[in-house]
Amino acid sequence: MSRNIRLFPTYSQKENQTTNHCLLILKMLYEENPKFLSEVLSGLLGENFSGTVGVQFIQQRRGKKSVPDGEITQEPFAIFLETKLGSNFDKFQLLGHLETLKQKQGQKVLLALGNFEQDNAYHPDFPEIESAAMRHGISFAAVSFEQFLQAIQLPYLPKNLVDAVSDLGEYFDENALLPSWKYRLDVVNCATTFDSVLHHKIYTCPAKSGSYSHRRSLYFGTYRNKCVERVAQIEAVVDIESEDEASLVWKNDSRPKNELEKIALERFHRIGVSEYPMRVFILGDLFPTHFIKVSSGGMQGSKQYFDIGKLDVIDAEDLAKKLEGKTWENYESF
Repeated sequence: MSRNIRLFPTYSQKENQTTNHCLLILKMLYEENPKFLSEVLSGLLGENFSGTVGVQFIQQRRGKKSVPDGEITQEPFAIFLETKLGSNFDKFQLLGHLETLKQKQGQKVLLALGNFEQDNAYHPDFPEIESAAMRHGISFAAVSFEQFLQAIQLPYLPKNLVDAVSDLGEYFDENALLPSWKYRLDVVNCATTFDSVLHHKIYTCPAKSGSYSHRRSLYFGTYRNKCVERVAQIEAVVDIESEDEASLVWKNDSRPKNELEKIALERFHRIGVSEYPMRVFILGDLFPTHFIKVSSGGMQGSKQYFDIGKLDVIDAEDLAKKLEGKTWENYESF
């Protein structure tokens, strides 16, 4: 069932919510100035889409049988958007969209918006989709959420749209739709659990929202005594729902979902905790470092995030070496 774009959608599925947010920001850009939307679409789809959005005002253009004094026109175009929170696009769904699109008039575009692990938006079925689209005179483009966000960050937007774009960026980030997680260190207070974390290579906390929720991050740091003493790669985060039930929250590892859930259950049972539901961070090898908090007082809250993008880190061992002897004040936290 189709619906108009709404500021407060009632969609229960996250994909539909995300699509609504993306369409809403495009609608806001268009309502502010059609040229804004035209520039965004040109950035996403190429210069051949430039100038398509918005009416044209022409005077004294000769037609086949007449010369009207004035003319106001809008070239037709149609863009279909298929959104996935990952990159699990369905070939037959996309081919079905092409069949519907080819009935439209003017320029036609099928846009696949997804969360791609690679720097380039790739899916094994995309070459076939692109070939089919070309046969029907349709443009096909695969776009990541990062590319979408970059396209709408126009340099001369009014403050209300700057704020709206910023809010959408935060939504993308909080829902792990941006690659910023690859450059994030999640430092967690392990003052009372350090030995267990080190021995069992897991960190556990209640599977609740609020202070226990963690943004997706690639690296984990153990904090105690005003210092991060170990760092590790977070291989996956799994919620343990009962003695033998587990569900994957997210993973940074190529191993299959059921294998990671099994590892989480096995390591969780070794620490002797019987509370449920619990969230388990499966950690790789923990490497020693001294990443020091020199300001007064302890860490505020149970966790703190650091942007390590400028360090050009290869892996957790490399991160440990590059943080050795450095202070928190040298790095951006968020």
